[in-house]
Amino acid sequence: MNISGILIHAMPQQAEDVKKRLLALPGVEVHAVTAEGRLIVTVENDDEKIVADTALNLHRCEGVISAAMIYQYGNHDDDLDEEMII
Repeated sequence: MNISGILIHAMPQQAEDVKKRLLALPGVEVHAVTAEGRLIVTVENDDEKIVADTALNLHRCEGVISAAMIYQYGNHDDDLDEEMII
């Protein structure tokens, strides 16, 4: 599982439209939107390439001023299974 936490800064008057655009992307959840145009977003997928590509594409979303990754977690389920074998 791969999860990235991203802080988006959008044009305040376009924040709700940006939220709708972001929610259309695979694996994206929007957790909060402020009046100042900041959005707290997570991107989650089993494929780390999809997470990385989606995180990069957030910059290209209309109305987005900036996107900063503030958290990243990656875990391979196969690795977890191997560690648990005794």
